[in-house]
Amino acid sequence: MIAVATFTDPRPTALSEERERALMEKHRALIEALEEFEILDVNAKLKKYEAFEKGENFGIDSKEEVLEAARIVNSKDVSGITLGLWHWTESNLVTLLAKETNKPLLLYADDDPAWAGTTCITSVGSSLWESAVNYYALHHTRLKGDVGKVKAWVRAVEAVSKLSKKSLLLWGAPYTLGMEHLMDDLPRLKRFIGDFLMLDQYLIVRKADEMLSDEKLRIKVEEFYDWLTSKAKVKFDNVMLTQEALRRQIAIYLAAKDIWEQYKSEVAGVSIKCQPELSEIYGVTACLIPALFPFSLDAKGEKPIIPATCEGDIKGTISSILLFYLSGKPPLFGDIKYVDDELVLIANCGASSLYYAKLSENPEENLSATTIQGQCQGKSGGALTYRTPKTTLTIARLIRIDGEYYLLYFLAEGVEITEEIEKKLKWGKQWPHTAVKNPLDKERFIAVMGANHLSAVPGDYTTELRFIAKLWGIKAVNLADKEQVEGLLEKV
Repeated sequence: MIAVATFTDPRPTALSEERERALMEKHRALIEALEEFEILDVNAKLKKYEAFEKGENFGIDSKEEVLEAARIVNSKDVSGITLGLWHWTESNLVTLLAKETNKPLLLYADDDPAWAGTTCITSVGSSLWESAVNYYALHHTRLKGDVGKVKAWVRAVEAVSKLSKKSLLLWGAPYTLGMEHLMDDLPRLKRFIGDFLMLDQYLIVRKADEMLSDEKLRIKVEEFYDWLTSKAKVKFDNVMLTQEALRRQIAIYLAAKDIWEQYKSEVAGVSIKCQPELSEIYGVTACLIPALFPFSLDAKGEKPIIPATCEGDIKGTISSILLFYLSGKPPLFGDIKYVDDELVLIANCGASSLYYAKLSENPEENLSATTIQGQCQGKSGGALTYRTPKTTLTIARLIRIDGEYYLLYFLAEGVEITEEIEKKLKWGKQWPHTAVKNPLDKERFIAVMGANHLSAVPGDYTTELRFIAKLWGIKAVNLADKEQVEGLLEKV
């Protein structure tokens, strides 16, 4: 929920019905433009639409009203406050609201030259800097005449607020295959996220074994097997991908889904360690988790989209969740498999969200474009093969350098995976692949990358990511901006 509050000039001699009616119309127009979001109309709660009958102002114009507005905002689940500063107000009124609410602040006016919106924004903004009563006062955002950016700010604020209340569900410790960058400062990350649920992968193994050994429970596995093999292409090879191996992969997915059901109200996303406990010791990879958790359908029918990553990648999971909250689309997650001066290939080690097989809003079309075939690693199991169609993607990655967090991002132009590219693939050819144009050259891309994993969603959410970094107090680095990249590289 976003609060919208309009202020005005409190001086008695400045009372102007023409001005106040103009402020009311601008206030209403902004709320109508934000109709896709849940809005708290603070002026309506203060009964300011009835002000003209009393010879009063529509805008908030006294400390008493500010304190009442703060009580209204604090009584609701408000993520941030958009302040209508269409004309002059006294800055201390806004400073008081900032102090009493401690919420993200957007100072906004339109481009109407009839009123002093520019004067008001610069006065209020500099006063918030001067007073610095809290983090959000100091790091407020100012926009003028750009409702599109207001919407981007709202999406960013809502995403940050949601994540701050949710948990990550991690199956297995994150120190996978000796990769230190998958480890993290969990207490410090609670600045960004609510909590962490860290469960052993044995819980999945035990549940999976129960399903496979119990006649009644095995019915669920068989039903899922029939559904999956009827919707996707399957190539059994009697070595890596046997019928029994696929059934064990299904049991792992169903077990993980059962566990998620216990915590679903608080979980924003999941990660499975997989290697080597499942892939080598238990003897089958957990690829249906990253394939189907971030997908809107399984054998039971429509289901929630749940961001999912592999190898206990905490920062990768956070990156995926942010992109999901911004877009509502299933997030892609995968390894940086290959980079040259023109191309970046993203290919997860066995599976990524099946949405990217066709990018269709009909999930069955995505399934029909997927082939399940033998893995190239682990003891057994199937990889889910597809090639993402050419599209525009926002790619993001939260990284940490010497204890400091950075948010890497860029708007990626998709590349068709041609036969020429396909012929060059060998290791992991059966994995899902996504190709985008390199925003840098290969040397710079590899030099700046703080992980071997990336997250992505269709569309342009780069403005939202910049707002998120500002809300978190970290640096956003656009990989398409060579100056920003060089600035980051100077730190290492």
